[in-house]
Amino acid sequence: MLTELPTDRYIQIDDINTRYWALGEQGSPVLLIHGQAGAIDYWYKNVFALAQQHRVYALDWVGSGRSDKPQKTYTIDDISQFILHFMDAVGLSRASLIAGSIGGAIALKIALAEPGRVDKLVLIGSGGLGKEVAFPARLTSLPIVGELLNHPSPGAAKFMVQQCLYEPAPYLNDSEFMDLVLRNMASDILQFQTRTFRTMGNFFGIKPDFLRTISDRLSEIQSPTLILWGKQDRAFPIRHAEVALKGIPNAKLQIFDPCGHLPYLECAEEFNRSVLEFLGS
Repeated sequence: MLTELPTDRYIQIDDINTRYWALGEQGSPVLLIHGQAGAIDYWYKNVFALAQQHRVYALDWVGSGRSDKPQKTYTIDDISQFILHFMDAVGLSRASLIAGSIGGAIALKIALAEPGRVDKLVLIGSGGLGKEVAFPARLTSLPIVGELLNHPSPGAAKFMVQQCLYEPAPYLNDSEFMDLVLRNMASDILQFQTRTFRTMGNFFGIKPDFLRTISDRLSEIQSPTLILWGKQDRAFPIRHAEVALKGIPNAKLQIFDPCGHLPYLECAEEFNRSVLEFLGS
């Protein structure tokens, strides 16, 4: 399935060796921001289509993919600043942000902190819009329990795919894809991202104090926003999409049905078409 991927590049961002992709030679720049336990590899169905009309960048943010995994704890605000520093390093004074899951919360933080640097915003099953979050994430927030669960295995990779996708069978039967999932569930990645999750969530869900830094400020978002959601999303319920739609002034919503948490994989053609139309409008 992963027969063709862009060339990996590396750059130092805040002393972190950071993996990224850059492709496309024309059009406005877009930056892809993955979610927790994600990596740039998961955009493999999207980057080439987007690069036909745009200059496309994607990075493994600190603590994920093949970028460095420092021992310190990073908050979502820290990661947002890290991504802004990446934009500086590759010469992006501004870009449209396409972001999924916890990456959506990161993108919202960037749009609120530096509105002049965000042209358009595409939020995909975004975090930061409501208290509810999948039970496995809440479970890992518990002391000791989270550490015990931070041990990758084929069974854990299978469970994650079943949680994230409405129709997981084609992906479960693809050994190359499952190797990718398992690689991005390495212990050092899970430990880093568990520490990050604990700064914004606990066993009861996303912390109210963290939510207020985003959901209470949605009316300040200046960028035109496209909200994309899988109707059968198990990570963040579809009602969170309505929160974004009502709160962000210039927003529209598209629901993929049937679809889980990753419409850019399960509904790639429709996803690419919608995003390109939105970016070009």
